[in-house]
Amino acid sequence: MSEPLPTVSLNLARESLRSKAFAFAILSVTHLETALALWRDRFGMQVLAHRSGADPELSKIWGLEPQAIAAQSLLVTPGMTQGGLHLVEFTEPGPTVRAGAAPTDLCPKSVDIAVHDIQTRFAELEAAGYQFRSRFETDGIVVYEVHLPGPEDVNLVFLEQVGKPEHVSAKGYGVSPQVVAISPDNRQEKQFFEAVLGMDEASYHRFGGPEVERTIGLPPGGQLDVRIFGDKDFDYGRLEIVQYEGVTSTNLYPRAQPPARGFLGVSLYCEDIDAALVCARSMISRTNLSHTLTPQDHGVVSSVLGSHRMATLFSPAGLRIELIGL
Repeated sequence: MSEPLPTVSLNLARESLRSKAFAFAILSVTHLETALALWRDRFGMQVLAHRSGADPELSKIWGLEPQAIAAQSLLVTPGMTQGGLHLVEFTEPGPTVRAGAAPTDLCPKSVDIAVHDIQTRFAELEAAGYQFRSRFETDGIVVYEVHLPGPEDVNLVFLEQVGKPEHVSAKGYGVSPQVVAISPDNRQEKQFFEAVLGMDEASYHRFGGPEVERTIGLPPGGQLDVRIFGDKDFDYGRLEIVQYEGVTSTNLYPRAQPPARGFLGVSLYCEDIDAALVCARSMISRTNLSHTLTPQDHGVVSSVLGSHRMATLFSPAGLRIELIGL
């Protein structure tokens, strides 16, 4: 059975187009009910729409058989209109995108989760049996950060900014201010997100030095190039694109195709799909991005997302981006 996306949610999405944010991060899960127990019940996300059973038209644009999708849910943190999750359970799920991946391998990698009172959130998750990679530092920290190997090998990053609390649910969690993908060339990603999708480069940092090399495992002289795209005045639905310099990374983006499990890509509401397609095709031709998959215009698609024109783009790195017309 399908529960359609509420009209009020679509209206809010239209209003939030100014945010230049992703609407949903697409996560393929082994069992939807197990995933909802984490994202809805523990983290307090709100279910906007749910569909049990096949979604033939969405399956088609993902290159799958009509019965390939078993169930889906669209979720946001209450009070947010974008930066949500699109959870998908496939009838025959594939291997995880990040199975055996190194931290520097090229792929969609992490979902950030804002928290209030990170010490309490850490303790309650540990008590529930979740195992973090390390404990967080408490002295002289501006942003508390701790990583959790999440379901389907998706890295979950819990963050609390001192003096700048993010919006969270009643349970103290906010999903997701941003998601993280790894890129071989952040300059090309910058051109794509700014020119094709009209996003702002909300922040840009480079990190290097012996401590960074030791912590991440970079060779001497290795650096991180970190760029966040979205809207400078809107904290949710941002894309953090990270380039590890000085290392050889395996390209895992070809794995991030349905019905693989894990973080597959993002979807964005778009007022002018034609313009985005023209710009994407021009950029591919102009910059000789022969490895980038050709943008696809799917026409009007009826799915858990409602009935909208949809198109699929891929960033130069390989990140899947579904455009939803309004």
